Amino acid sequence: MGDRMAAVMEELRARSQLYSETTVVEEPDYNCPKCKDSGGYMVRKKAGETTLLQNGSEVILKYDTDEWKQCECAKLRQLNRLIKSSAITEEFQKMSFKNFSTDGVHPKVVEMKSKANQYFRAFDEIKGFRQNSIMLIGQPGCGKTHLLTAISNYLIHTRQVPVLYFPYKDGMNNLAANNFERKNEIMDRMKEIDVLFIDDLFKPIGGKVDVKPWQAESIFEVVNYRYLNNKPLLVSSELSLDDMLYIDEALTSRLFEMAQDFTVTIPKDMKVNYRLRKVFENR
Repeated sequence: MGDRMAAVMEELRARSQLYSETTVVEEPDYNCPKCKDSGGYMVRKKAGETTLLQNGSEVILKYDTDEWKQCECAKLRQLNRLIKSSAITEEFQKMSFKNFSTDGVHPKVVEMKSKANQYFRAFDEIKGFRQNSIMLIGQPGCGKTHLLTAISNYLIHTRQVPVLYFPYKDGMNNLAANNFERKNEIMDRMKEIDVLFIDDLFKPIGGKVDVKPWQAESIFEVVNYRYLNNKPLLVSSELSLDDMLYIDEALTSRLFEMAQDFTVTIPKDMKVNYRLRKVFENR
């Protein structure tokens, strides 16, 4: 009898130990624990709250409703993709309106910054029309690239608008690389991107403007497509409007029509060149 009781007690102790053990369940290693990498999560909205419909209108809920909300991590991933695809360098990503100083600069530079600000604020209203672009031209080193890059950065970060940066000289070299193997692919992207930023259009080399026929034809093809389809352009150039008209009147006239409300020409004056400011300060 004693042996039997001992056996029962041993079995009870074994069961008690089994049930008291804690089984550790490993959680999946999510990049975002909030939505578990699903891109969003359900939220409960109470009757009387407002909700946004797909057509953009707001309605007041009559009943409690579960709604899908996009997670902030999904917005961040989309933003990172836009930045990566824009071809804007890390250094250029730091350029903004706030860090563009207008202290002691030429009045035309002040006007240029103001016009760039106006363009950004008006973008949502004008983007679907023919006059939806901006062109900053003239004196090198006065901040044209900085301001157009600032517009690009703000469009990407605050509007999630895809922007492609195309530096004319390096971009043309890319088109010609490998016997023009990727020319159609690159040009198709330039045509279709929401906003195309062409920097230093027809950039002089050694003080001389040397635009090859194939270069003018390629840029005209892209600009004409965007002109016909009301797709915005951001354009900078060291040349004056007259110089650009001399190179390609058909191309330049289209650019001017698209950017006629947001075109600023900086007069040629080395004192306006920000990169040379210390030279003139010491004179």
